[in-house]
Amino acid sequence: MKIDIIYLDKVDSTNTYAKKLLNELKAGEGTVVWAREQYAGCGLGENTWHSRAGMNLTFSLILEPLFIQPDNLFCLNKAVALAVFNTIRTELSGDIQASIKWPNDIYAGDRKIAGILIEHTILGTSIKHSVIGVGINLNQVDFPADLPNPASLKQITGLNHDSEKFLENVCRSIDKEYSRLNRGEFKSINDDYNSSLFGCGCDLEFIAGSCSFTGRIKGVDDLGRLLVMTQDEKIGIFNHGEIILK
Repeated sequence: MKIDIIYLDKVDSTNTYAKKLLNELKAGEGTVVWAREQYAGCGLGENTWHSRAGMNLTFSLILEPLFIQPDNLFCLNKAVALAVFNTIRTELSGDIQASIKWPNDIYAGDRKIAGILIEHTILGTSIKHSVIGVGINLNQVDFPADLPNPASLKQITGLNHDSEKFLENVCRSIDKEYSRLNRGEFKSINDDYNSSLFGCGCDLEFIAGSCSFTGRIKGVDDLGRLLVMTQDEKIGIFNHGEIILK
């Protein structure tokens, strides 16, 4: 995939800008919208993405995954999450480990270091476009007090990270995982994703509705639902918003 980078000094949201380019037929697969400052970054649902200007990496990548059926959309989420996870993992050392926290975050230890938002345009039985929004905390060392558990690579490693080089590395990793999808390697991507999940194989405390219980994450199914085995060895299936980790 050939990457074409559009650099912006300031924008409301790179995803919004990328979708505007698509609507105006000014962009195609491989277009990357990279912003030094994003003042209305989007997260999952109504969440926003906080990033201090020039300190982190915020970008959106346009893909045209016509080979993916709409009922298998989450396989693209898995591939992108693996790509961002693998890029971040290579920068960490010591006791801090990277993981994928379902459904759309990357963690370093028990702190959030990156977020992913994917928005699709579906035409009939095909995915016409996907806009992959990625935010990675690189060099910011102070965050608003109301953010629960943010972290940056600089906080963890003590090093400054070059955003342009990091962007190149992430895009290269996304291209690698995207090519695996195109070759039909869905099972291996699924296995890699599930084995990289935050807390996988550990006893964790969950809240679902008015109930709290101890369970173990067993993976994520093709529809993007979290599979949790309870202590009586039953498997619960949860959509986003139906379960939270204590």
